[in-house]
Amino acid sequence: MDQLPHILVACAIIENNGKILAAKRSDAQPHGGKWEFPGGKIGKDEDPDAAIVREIREELGCGIRVINELSDVSFRYPDKSVTLVPLVCEITEATAHALEHDEVRWVDMKEADALDWLPPDKEIMKDYFRMKQFGG
Repeated sequence: MDQLPHILVACAIIENNGKILAAKRSDAQPHGGKWEFPGGKIGKDEDPDAAIVREIREELGCGIRVINELSDVSFRYPDKSVTLVPLVCEITEATAHALEHDEVRWVDMKEADALDWLPPDKEIMKDYFRMKQFGG
């Protein structure tokens, strides 16, 4: 049996005034129209914090600072497996804009729950709000 390609991805849970930033994938991307936490592949010699700062600058045009890391989430798609490294962040410079996504939106727990998330991102979102609910 062939080994599926494995991708290590950093994703940002960007906080602001009790809300988080959700990003809607472009129709031109795989899984277009689904919601996700912005981020991208971690380079070979790159740590997750550096990767997420770079990716958010590219995708959203703003600077961020990592303030916490949640548990990794692994997911198997038909053509690949991914491990997401969720990093809780705050914006330090400029404002987030959808440069590579169709839309970005600040959402609270109820609004986030109503969005059509990619499966691993939905798991991260639930973990995040569970942590917040219990004082994390």
